[in-house]
Amino acid sequence: MKKIFTLSFCLFFLFNLPANAQDDAAELAKKLANPIASLISVPFQNNTDYGIGSYQGTRNTLNIQPVIPVSVSKNLNMITRVVLPVITQYNITAVGEKQSGLGDAVMSAFFHPRILRS
Repeated sequence: MKKIFTLSFCLFFLFNLPANAQDDAAELAKKLANPIASLISVPFQNNTDYGIGSYQGTRNTLNIQPVIPVSVSKNLNMITRVVLPVITQYNITAVGEKQSGLGDAVMSAFFHPRILRS
């Protein structure tokens, strides 16, 4: 009797696991598509430029763009976004020269009313 119970419990769990995972994945996809969802995300954007200046230099810019929602009150959210460029460049100021560092950061904040669901 104990073996049958254990086997039936394992089968029940295994057959219900994919359905729950699909539901969770669908819910996460909805939240990711919504720019005002209460999710912290950290997207990256990379840009490479060739043939810059008289030395035909190259520049690589990696933009780190975290989006962080903050609950201001019971009825109001603030969504903050920072764009932080990390720049590396070669052969722009002289042949064989390399510079790297941070570019100008841009921060923005948006206020959004919370939607309370019951």
